[in-house]
Amino acid sequence: HMNKPSDISPGSIMPPYPWLIENTLSTEKIQDKLSAMKSLGVPYTDEEVANGIKTMEAQAQEISSNLAKDGIMCESNKEIIALIAYLQRLGADIKKHPSAPILPEKTASK
Repeated sequence: HMNKPSDISPGSIMPPYPWLIENTLSTEKIQDKLSAMKSLGVPYTDEEVANGIKTMEAQAQEISSNLAKDGIMCESNKEIIALIAYLQRLGADIKKHPSAPILPEKTASK
């Protein structure tokens, strides 16, 4: 819980981040951001860009519903939900490429 992380992980020194639960996520520039990332080489399709907000809202609702099953109530439009979605995506990408090095390997200097 971002209001008091030590409630979830006793001994945690992580500070509280209450604004992630309180702040509503701004979605007004989502489509523009997706278009910009696509122009930089991210392999988004035109359909993914056009439906970005709709897809994001569906993912957010699923995350919010899953949290509710564990007794954690959080509206799907809060910044914390976007952070959870991002972290879940990182985890999914790591599982796809478990042997990919996190840091470049060092080479011996001559």
